[in-house]
Amino acid sequence: MREFRIFPRKAEVEVDDELGFHLEQRVRDYIARDWFQDLGQDVRFGMRAALRAPLFSLLAIVTLALGIGANAAVFGVVKSVLLDALPYTDADRLVRIYSHWSNAPGEAQSVSPGVATDLATRLRSFSSVAPFNFSTFDVAYLDQSGPRVLTCALVGGGFFQTLGVRAAVGRALTARDAGNATAMLSDAAWRREFGGDPNVIGRTLRIDGNPTEVVGVLPRGFVGPMGDADVWFALDLVPMLKTPSTARGQHWLGAVARLAAGVPPNAAQRELDRLAADLAREYPETDVGRTFAAVPLRAAMVGDTRTPLLVLFASAGLVLVITCANLAGALLARTISRRKEFAVRVALGAGRGRLVRQLLTESMVIALAGAVIGLILAVAGLAALRRMALLDLPPYADLSLDAGAVLVTFVAALCTGCAFGLAPALAAGRWQPQGTLREETRGTSESVRSRQLRGLLVAAQIAVSLSLLVGAGLLARSLWAMTTAPLGFNPANILTGRLELPTATFTTPEARALAFRQLEERMASLPGVTSVASTTQIASPTMSSNVLTIDGVTLPGDGPTFIPYMSVSDSYFRTLGVALREGRTFGPADTPNAPPAIVISEAMAHRYWPRGGAIGARIHISPHTSERWGVIVAIVGDTRESPTLATPGPMAYASNRQDFAWSGRDFLVKTSGNPLALLRPVQREIAALDPAVPFRDPKTLQAIVDERLAGRRFPVLLMSAFGVLALVLVSVGVYAMFASMAAAREREFGVRVALGSTRGAIAALVLRQGAVWMVLGLAGGVVGVVFVARFVRTMLYAVAPFDPIALALALAVLVVCGAVALLVPVRRATRVDPITVLR
Repeated sequence: MREFRIFPRKAEVEVDDELGFHLEQRVRDYIARDWFQDLGQDVRFGMRAALRAPLFSLLAIVTLALGIGANAAVFGVVKSVLLDALPYTDADRLVRIYSHWSNAPGEAQSVSPGVATDLATRLRSFSSVAPFNFSTFDVAYLDQSGPRVLTCALVGGGFFQTLGVRAAVGRALTARDAGNATAMLSDAAWRREFGGDPNVIGRTLRIDGNPTEVVGVLPRGFVGPMGDADVWFALDLVPMLKTPSTARGQHWLGAVARLAAGVPPNAAQRELDRLAADLAREYPETDVGRTFAAVPLRAAMVGDTRTPLLVLFASAGLVLVITCANLAGALLARTISRRKEFAVRVALGAGRGRLVRQLLTESMVIALAGAVIGLILAVAGLAALRRMALLDLPPYADLSLDAGAVLVTFVAALCTGCAFGLAPALAAGRWQPQGTLREETRGTSESVRSRQLRGLLVAAQIAVSLSLLVGAGLLARSLWAMTTAPLGFNPANILTGRLELPTATFTTPEARALAFRQLEERMASLPGVTSVASTTQIASPTMSSNVLTIDGVTLPGDGPTFIPYMSVSDSYFRTLGVALREGRTFGPADTPNAPPAIVISEAMAHRYWPRGGAIGARIHISPHTSERWGVIVAIVGDTRESPTLATPGPMAYASNRQDFAWSGRDFLVKTSGNPLALLRPVQREIAALDPAVPFRDPKTLQAIVDERLAGRRFPVLLMSAFGVLALVLVSVGVYAMFASMAAAREREFGVRVALGSTRGAIAALVLRQGAVWMVLGLAGGVVGVVFVARFVRTMLYAVAPFDPIALALALAVLVVCGAVALLVPVRRATRVDPITVLR
């Protein structure tokens, strides 16, 4: 009888070997019972069995390596983000305090300098509270080799004490450093810029043109809640508290706090609620409608990363389940082909328990080999992810495998080996040696129970694969919707970069505004430049917001209304291609002495002037128009600050001819060709203005848009890869199952043909058998789709959780692949020669 070649029967060739093996085994069993020696024997025989079937072993190891490698890589990331300790002392006692407003209850907001001071001085549930700038920013460092850009963070005096972090060299910043020109260096900046020289303590550096004394170096691996930084400055809130508009009208600070000893989180939250009520009575104009929430620091730093990571972890786990089911079916078929071998071993005295243990050991050997190769693949995959920077992780996370992740991987490999080896081992333990040895022509035929078991394994693979494919399809459809939805502006052919003018050189706001305007004119005269614009910040989901007041209108909600706000040049809307809907944009008429001109977006106009009449309305946007009313002069089209936002939010723009008290601006240089080709000419124009001023973080605007999509693109890519891998495994599983079944039923098919059955009837028989398990698997997959859709719904954009297109595509792909995998077994079954088989 012809056999399925991946599972060759070699029992006759190995009888002598098996006889010697079992004689030795029985002698050892009668003389002494040494479990370690038995285990060594099992391992050696397992390796020998793997080498006797090299093709099967290679396929099994590669399959396992893919499944285990995917799980190891994802687990390494999940462990780093969700399980490893934060780089702070007693991190479980640390919380981040957010503001929430009644008119935007779902949004976690920053706090004002006044509120940050209240949190630090009026709360007793926390041993310390420290403010910090909610994001990092760039500074210019000038030494003998020229200007360079460093990342900077601003933190309150008790910030490092609150986190429980001490300086590795020198001392940490304290409250006494507020207002002084002192700073700390990160370990990376210390080693990169100063070669790890401990004598850097006390050295004076030129940062943004100002002399700054280095007082300490942070320990290796430290990152703050706002992210990583090269230089850390002490935050001085005293000047900001002197003016009401800056004290309580601007919200740009985060707050980290440490729970006092013995104080539970719920007690601290109750005190925060009391403080919110007190502030609402004391400052009704700015603090009515505010509540506070104390969020565990890890949860605050993880943010929206948790759900994508858990989705990917679950997807990798499902791939491993498919791998186990696939190998269980393959091992079951291979075990059937070795029935006479096992019958000989039992007849020679091998116990059934020992037989089961031996087969499990063979599975473990394959699993451990797959784990070793899987770890190599995981390390390579994580290295590739680091280079691509596709995943938006918390700043403390590390894309690497530590000893704990490696240990968990090997434990998972052992469990995997047990999982896919258990069914074949138990099946072998139930066989009767007498009946098997008496069989002549049907020695490798498959029982109905074994066939049903393998069918269930294939159906389980189909069900899990359908769930994965639908999940990948939903995320892919969501990503497509994001990338094709209009942004409201055209990012093509635009070079961006930021300039920070040193206040030591450009001492007045008027001098800085003149320098920015002259630089725009010089950039615009460069060959290949079509237009140039500048703005106080490139619009982003985390951009600062200011308090909005509309003359004669009571805004909804109990607390203040915040509006994202930016000051832009005259050519800003033309450079970005933002449509003008009504009115006029900024121009030379908007002088500092003229009424402040304000341009608003359509979303803002529809929200606050639903019946029209926005043009000419008077508004306050603190602090720019806090002293006099600003006048709305135009309505422009909406822009999505990030492609991941489903709907554009309101936006207000001021003219940088009037709001010019800024030391830094982002430049937008639109070109007729490749924008990066203009980088050197732009840098030369900046150097002509001031050689000590670097062009910070130059990149294309399209690259910024792509970066904001990266966090959504990564789960799609990885889950699609898992879906493709699952599809391949399922196709191989379907093919292997029905190929071996067809081989085992060749005698039956020969008899049917001899009795007059047609080739078409034989094909229909095999197809019908395959269709039963396919339908069963698809039915089980529908149940899995329900759970997957609910799990990923928070990650979807403009796509329903039960999107019919994603479901139909997944079903179609799976059915086609399953049908193709059935073609070879069907073809083989219909070509059976009855004369050869019956002879």
